[in-house]
Order: sequence, then C-alpha cells, then structure tokens
Amino acid sequence: MTESRSSEDTTPVDSRSSGVPRDDRGDDAPVIRIYTQTRNPYTEKVAAALALKGLAFERVVSDEPEDIQRWSPITRMLPVLEIDGRRKADSGKIIQWLDERFPEPPLYSRDVRTADAQRNLADWSDSSFLWYWNRWRTARYPQPGDEAPLDESILTRIKGQIGRKLGHSPRTRADIRELEIVRELQDRMDDLVGFLRDRPFFHADEPSIADLAVFAMLIILREDTIPGCSDAIAERPTLAAFLDRMSGRIKSVESTST
Repeated sequence: MTESRSSEDTTPVDSRSSGVPRDDRGDDAPVIRIYTQTRNPYTEKVAAALALKGLAFERVVSDEPEDIQRWSPITRMLPVLEIDGRRKADSGKIIQWLDERFPEPPLYSRDVRTADAQRNLADWSDSSFLWYWNRWRTARYPQPGDEAPLDESILTRIKGQIGRKLGHSPRTRADIRELEIVRELQDRMDDLVGFLRDRPFFHADEPSIADLAVFAMLIILREDTIPGCSDAIAERPTLAAFLDRMSGRIKSVESTST
C-alpha cells in the first residue's frame, strides 16, 4: 500500500466522469479520482464501491508506462485512489479506507464472522482471477511442440469437460491450453453459483466487499477478455442475474447522485 500527498500535475491523459459532475458536488464534497489503465477489474471494484456510497469521482485513464510510474511510483500497480490530494493503492485497502471515511452504507458486515467470510471471498475472487489471467497470458506464448499435430483424444476430452460446442476449431496446442483454462474458470464459476445459491448477494442482504470483488471480475470476463468466458457466464443464470442485479444497484446510486 502506498499513500502520499499529491504535488504532481494530475491533468487527465484521458478522463471519464462518473457520478456527480464536478461543478455540482458542492464546496464540502471531496474531490475523488481513480488512476487506472483502460481495463482493470480492481478498478471496477473500487468504482463500484464509490458508486454504492454515492460518491462522485473521476477516472483518469492511461496505458502509458510513464503515467503508471508517475501515479504509482513504488508498486507501479493500479488503481490508485486520490481523495482531496491523498493517495492510496491496493484495491482492498482502498475500500477499507473508503469505509472508514464514508461509513454508509457499510461494505463489511457489523458481525465479525460474516465480515471475515465476506473478506475471504473477496480475497479468493481477487487472487483466483489474477492467477487464471496470468496463466491465460502465458498460455498464448509459443512453446516447444506447439506445431505438433493435435491429438484427437485431447480434443474429445476438452469438449466434454467444457460441456459446450467450441466456438472455433483449435488449430494449435496453444489453443488447447487456452481451452483448458476456460474449463477451469468454469469450475470456479460453478463454485460461485454454489456460494450464492438463491440469495441476492453473497453473505448478506445488501452488497458487500465480497459482491464488489466478484462483480468486478465477472464483469470483465463477460466482455470476453478471455474468449469463451462470456458464454460461460450466460450459461449460468445465477451469475448472469447477479451481474445484472449489481449493475442495476450501482447505476441506481449513480443516477440519484446527479
């Protein structure tokens, strides 16, 4: 975690306003910015937390290494949240900071055991997604033997495990590696279905840190950042409904702030 006073020029490279327009915030409203890359699930988690709390914010977006180093000089990891010139990194600790400064609505249960369960699910979601994302990126790099003829028995096994028709015919062993990762991601989605069951949110009647973490990961996957994941979510109505429910809750908070 990093935290510093900002003395830098924070003019956005590319910015998108969210929530209340800056001129309408009022003299006492905090000035909040999220510094992020174009696509970052951890940013979506923080943005969803801000929206649920009815806090106006601005995204400052850049994929340039120089900007990332300037915004996060110690870890070079985003997002970084700035509130009235003070900055923090690490999405989990950012949300704890938000909950301390703006306690309503709370993002952790008042019950200690429930709060621990919420925190554990959020950590599981964050770490699982990062692990599979890194595996998927590695799987796409050429490896020795990739040009060898594909074994039809492997294709049969992958088709059966994924449980749906392949969107394309795999041509290389790299394609097979990617499909195996999608199969494992589907297993994790099934875990989430089992965790959620018929409840509206995880571990509570209102959204918590657990819901923010799961929502952020699934909403990125639904964009098919890893090919095949959008279909996998659609095939699990419990998760698709959860995403729609969270999106509706976040939008409703944002709309009441304008």
